[in-house]
Amino acid sequence: MPSQRRRDTLRGDVSARIAEDLRQAILSGEYAEGDRLPSTSELMEQEQVSSLSVRHAYQALIGEGLVVAVPKKGFYVRESLRMTWHMTKWQDPKRLENVKTDGWTADVEAAGFSHRQTISVSILPGSHLVAGTPIAERLGIPENERVVVRSRVRYIGPGPDQPANEPESLADSYYAYNLVKDTGIMEPDSVNTAQVLAELGCPMRDHIDELTPRIASRQETDRLQLAGVMAVLEVVRTTLTTSGKPVLVLHQIRPGNGSKYIYQVECRDD
Repeated sequence: MPSQRRRDTLRGDVSARIAEDLRQAILSGEYAEGDRLPSTSELMEQEQVSSLSVRHAYQALIGEGLVVAVPKKGFYVRESLRMTWHMTKWQDPKRLENVKTDGWTADVEAAGFSHRQTISVSILPGSHLVAGTPIAERLGIPENERVVVRSRVRYIGPGPDQPANEPESLADSYYAYNLVKDTGIMEPDSVNTAQVLAELGCPMRDHIDELTPRIASRQETDRLQLAGVMAVLEVVRTTLTTSGKPVLVLHQIRPGNGSKYIYQVECRDD
């Protein structure tokens, strides 16, 4: 008879194969979000395996955030609240002239989702690193100058009247302290950044985006309530004024849940 270790190895191979088959069926769209997946007994009969092997396969998919277990009902493809972000228009000053708060809120409401965010404001040294680079360098200010950071955890919900409990992103916005110290940016409330900066004589025009897909850190996993090991998209956006001066750095961490990012690239003769 095979040893216990050998039996565990064989069971693991079978579970991994079942999990991979289901994973590919989900990712290919054969099973859509919210669809019921084959039951334990169905897979036992189909694959000629034990219930333990099937349970191990589903546990792996649950850990990856692809599947949820519903008591007395079975296993289902996890539903996520996916957004389409129009990255070029998102902070367009002309668009934000008609927005009372910020571009993120406007986009979420346009998609029909509920939303909320926690906001904290703090002051940091210019030597603080954002994606490996001192924030003072990104903002084009001396490193001995201070910066203001508005830190937000943003949540969305499935509809205007539904609770907004799913973390959508971590977003930190950095400004030169000497520029914004007497403005509403210093308050932990939603603010129309484009309007404030324009009033300070620093109208926004262009953006430089750095996009880095990577595995979430432990802290990001906890704050975004991610299931198991999961990819995130790190976005560092440096916003420039009409004169080309950096005026804002936005650092975001977004779950790799299938949200879409659209850019409109224009060619200018300048």
